[in-house]
Amino acid sequence: MPTATTRHSSSPSPTGLAAGIRQSLARLDSLDRDTADYLKTLAFVMYRVADADHNVSEQEVRRMESILVEHASLSLPEAVLTVEIARHCREMADCAGSYDASRRLRTRLSADDRRRLRSFLASVAEADGQVRQTEKDAIRQISTELGLSC
Repeated sequence: MPTATTRHSSSPSPTGLAAGIRQSLARLDSLDRDTADYLKTLAFVMYRVADADHNVSEQEVRRMESILVEHASLSLPEAVLTVEIARHCREMADCAGSYDASRRLRTRLSADDRRRLRSFLASVAEADGQVRQTEKDAIRQISTELGLSC
């Protein structure tokens, strides 16, 4: 009979988990500066929408991760770390920092890419099945900062 200290083969050991995290961090660190800045900023503005209602749901987190996997070619562990980094940045950001992130995307992205980003933001807001007015307001504000008409 298994005891509470018995490890199941499906759970990674702490050493294996740490190695996986280090590997993902190394890959993120190896990205060129522009790509890394883009990914960080993309995750930050998505988190900004998810956090607009002061309640980031698990579904919203999973949607942000899937966007980074599907559209930014990150592995799932890398996407998880990127969203977690965005969460910490969002907690420390002020209004000027939030605007600066959108401004960097405005200068970096084409109009089509900015419109696609707006659809990512809407997708994050819809992920938990409840789009609140504060999330709509955040999307509208970010769209304005990106130079998109609402």
